[in-house]
Amino acid sequence: KRIPLSDNTVIERELGKKTDGEVICVQDIVEELYSAGKQFQKVNQFLWTFQLAAARSKFQKQKLNFKDGGDYGDRGEEMDDLVRQML
Repeated sequence: KRIPLSDNTVIERELGKKTDGEVICVQDIVEELYSAGKQFQKVNQFLWTFQLAAARSKFQKQKLNFKDGGDYGDRGEEMDDLVRQML
C-alpha cells in the first residue's frame, strides 16, 4: 500500500520499528540511500519506485560534435527543469 511521506511521523512509524530506530526522518532516508548504509535494503524496500516520462526538450537531437560548435557538459539549472518535466 502506498503511503505519502507527508511528514517524519510516517517514516518513524513505518521504518523506525523495521530499522530499530535508526531511520526516523527524511534526512535518515537520504543518508542511507546516499551512503548505502546498514539499513539501505530496508529503506529501499520501503520506498516506491517512480518512473520518468520522456520529455521533449532542447536536449533532444543535440548531436553536434564539440569541434562543430556543439556544447556538451554541465547544464546546471536547465537539467533541473528537465527532470521536473519528466516527473
